[in-house]
Amino acid sequence: MNKFMNAKISDLIDVESLLPNFETLEACLRENSVRIGKLSRSSNYKARQLAEKLLDCDEEEPCYSLACHECVRRLRLRKISQLVRFSEDYTEWNIATFIYFDEMVRELEHLNIKRLKGRLSKQLERAGVKDVFIGYFEVDYQTAYRHWMPHFHLLVRCKDAYSPEWMRLRSLFQKQDVPSNVNIRKHSPVVVQKLEDPLAQIAYICKFMWHRAESYVDTKGRRKTKKYRLSNSQFVESLLKLNSLKLVDLEFMDGMRQYGTTLKESVRGNR
Repeated sequence: MNKFMNAKISDLIDVESLLPNFETLEACLRENSVRIGKLSRSSNYKARQLAEKLLDCDEEEPCYSLACHECVRRLRLRKISQLVRFSEDYTEWNIATFIYFDEMVRELEHLNIKRLKGRLSKQLERAGVKDVFIGYFEVDYQTAYRHWMPHFHLLVRCKDAYSPEWMRLRSLFQKQDVPSNVNIRKHSPVVVQKLEDPLAQIAYICKFMWHRAESYVDTKGRRKTKKYRLSNSQFVESLLKLNSLKLVDLEFMDGMRQYGTTLKESVRGNR
């Protein structure tokens, strides 16, 4: 995060004005206060150390931790601007979600993000998908399954999400061996949506905050999920995990590279 935040960037979009629900600085400070409180009351020594780190963070001397809501807010403002500018011709772009049901874990410590990123890259290559991807890894605790569910939210330039290459990719994801002790009610590991509201959709994929997902049935009988704050112990665990990660650990790119704050398509074969 440090390198990206200190690189020069021009034409920042006024995200705060254009997205009424984007968190205010005051809301971020309140959230950080909640985090500091929960971390400082933990019996975990590393959690109390992280509380001190967040407490010492300010705009002049930022901590650059992914567990710091204030630093993440500043990161999001820059990342959202960068990606909205990059996908300016938004009619060519989609948002794709890739879910790894067979990689669910009971404990965050068992999560191997580097391996998941490598697996996704190999699946894209095997399927012959040569579109441009950029986005982020995310994991939520699914109470219905009592597991953490890893997934990627990616911005993708794609003319046809049902091309032969994409159908092969979907087939690869459908072959997941879901754990026998987990009852998956709806197995949809690949979801692609048109980029119709670029600012809001890109803001959604750049959250850098993990949640608890609760399932419910709406008035029309459709099964949906709603996200809430994690339990205290899981929340502390997630903050420690985020603090141990760098931006590059969560960011996924395929068919492109980043130079400072500039995104450029890479030559195929040099992914």
